[in-house]
This record gives sequence, structure tokens and C-alpha cells, in this order.
Amino acid sequence: MEKGVTRAEMVEIDRRATVEFAMPSLLLMENAGLRASDIIRAEFGKTRFADIVILCGKGNNGGDGFVAARHLLNAGAPVRVLSCVSEPRIFEPGDAGTNATILARMGHSPCVIDDPDSLEFTEGTLVVDAIFGTGLRGEVRGLERQVIERIERSSATVVSIDIPSGLDADLGVPLGVAVTADVTVTLALPKRGFFVGDGAIYAGRIEVVDIGIPRSLLEPLRRRGSEITGRS
Repeated sequence: MEKGVTRAEMVEIDRRATVEFAMPSLLLMENAGLRASDIIRAEFGKTRFADIVILCGKGNNGGDGFVAARHLLNAGAPVRVLSCVSEPRIFEPGDAGTNATILARMGHSPCVIDDPDSLEFTEGTLVVDAIFGTGLRGEVRGLERQVIERIERSSATVVSIDIPSGLDADLGVPLGVAVTADVTVTLALPKRGFFVGDGAIYAGRIEVVDIGIPRSLLEPLRRRGSEITGRS
């Protein structure tokens, strides 16, 4: 049996959760970011790293990063939030924009990355990768590519939310370039791309976290062969 959920299957699960079960997408994002922050705190603690840098892209994956940042900040962690999106677009209407606005009102507005080469990721840095999620299809280009390449050249510890940015969720191959994570905190179910191609190399240790999606939507795919040890 095939292991892992495909991109299309995960989209359908999210759709059914919001339509059939009336679960707001903002709630799912909140749960995703909260559980990611829980893993980060449990695994690494708030004192091991002098610097936690959360790199957020556009869309829901970036929104998950904003939520994780809020919870880590509330726990007293030394967090910097950097965005690959220009400032007016960070706060556009939508779930990610809502969470960016909350951060800004807390006094931690995401900082736009102007020069990726100026980013400093050392052994004392924990990088939280929330640049691209499972919806990515085309080759990574532009600023996001430069940021990922900068991560790859560094000695930082990396935690990816849902999937390492740049990894094809179905094929397990980098779309031009991909983040090599130490830990991937994946949401609801492991992704097909973790088990094929070079996915295992990029994903590192996989932690599966519950984001509140009704069990009846997940069980058929779990029984199909999506078997992996993780937190729930």
C-alpha cells in the first residue's frame, strides 16, 4: 500500500473539514501553529537557542508560521519573524493576514527580507521553515529560492512546518531547491513525498500532529497504509 497522503487528498480533507463540519480555516491554522510551537518547545526548549528565526512565505504555510511565532513569543522565546512577502501583502485579508496583524499588534510585526545574503543562521540559530506548504508545484525562484539556499549553506537547526519548503508533496523531489529539515512537523497526516524520491532526506525526523480535523475524515487514509510514529 502507498504510504502518505497526496496533495489532492489533503486538499479534499481540508475542504470537507471546513464545508461538512463547519470548521473555520482560521481554527485549523491556529491548531497547526500551536502544535508546531509545542513540538519546538518540547524538543529544543526556549533556552538552547540564542535565536529562533521563523521564515514565513505567502499563503497558509506562512500563516502557520505566524501562529507558531505568537505562541513561542508568549512563552518567552527569543523569536524573530521574517517574511518573504512585501509588507502591504503580509496583511492582506485572509487567515495568514489576520495572524500577521495579531503579531504586529503584539509589537512583533514581521520584517520583510530585503537581502537574503545578509541573513545570519549560525549553530545557535533555530530556523522554523514556513515558506512553502504542500501546494507548491512549480520550480522555486526569486527571493524564496535565495532564502532556501541561504538556509542550506548554514549550520542552523531547521524545523519545517508541514513539509520542507520546496519539496514536491507527491514525488519527494526538490522543485529546483528544497530545505533540508532536521525535524518536519507535518499536519494531520504524513505526506506521500516523505516516502518516495529523496523525501526522507529532506524531511528528517517526522512528527505528525493533530490539528483537530475530524477522525472520520482521516481514518480511511490511515488504514490505507499511512503508518508512521508521531504525536497526536
